[in-house]
Order: sequence, then structure tokens, then C-alpha cells
Amino acid sequence: MNDELEQRLAAMSPAELPPALHTRLAGARPTRKVRWLYFATPLAAAAVWMLVMSLHRPKPARGPQPSDFRVFLPVEETSTLVEARDIAFIDADPARPVRLVRTTWLDDITYRGDDGRTLRRQEPRVEFIPVVLEAF
Repeated sequence: MNDELEQRLAAMSPAELPPALHTRLAGARPTRKVRWLYFATPLAAAAVWMLVMSLHRPKPARGPQPSDFRVFLPVEETSTLVEARDIAFIDADPARPVRLVRTTWLDDITYRGDDGRTLRRQEPRVEFIPVVLEAF
């Protein structure tokens, strides 16, 4: 039975297209709109994402401007002796012995800025003082 069906199918030829359809198909070009959709959709999504990221991006910090700087000059200074301690006696020359004294001072300095503001700073300072003694 298959042989008979195959023989009949081989003897058949396809039907002719109507002339209007044949002309329409011959003049038609393949459209590329579908291909552009494959590229346009991701590109549009990327553009929207970049726009959103540029709106939420933190602005860079600006550097110091000349108006940010102020000049402070000392207007008052007070030094208070907090401690005096004998460290050593140096007897290199018996006629002139030297006593070393370690002193601690508290410096209190008041500064006034060019904009009228004041700044007070207290800082300890250590000083070594040689005291020449007279021997009789």
C-alpha cells in the first residue's frame, strides 16, 4: 500500500499560486523590525538604568576654598609655673657648679581670628634651666 501511495504522490505537482499573491510575495522585502526589538529593548533598559544611577550618584566633595581658611593671631599669653624639680648638679668646674632644674609650665594662649572669633589653647611645656651657682 505504501508503494501505491508514493507513486501517486510522485505523479502530483503543486498547484500554481494566484497571480495577485505571486506579485505581492515577489515585491515584499523581509522586515527587520523584529531584529531591532532584540537590540532596542536592552539598550533602552540600559539607558534608563544609567539615568537612575546618575541621579542617585553622590556629588564629589569640594576641596577647601579660600573663604574656608581663617587667620588666628595670638592676642594674650600667660605662662604658669606648675612644677620645678632639681635634676642634677654638674661639678665639672669646682669654681662654678651648675644645678639643672626641670620646670613644667602651662601655657595659656588666646587667639583672635580675622572674623572676630576667639580660640583658647592650653598646652604644657617642659624646660630645662641651668643655674650657675657661686661657690665661696
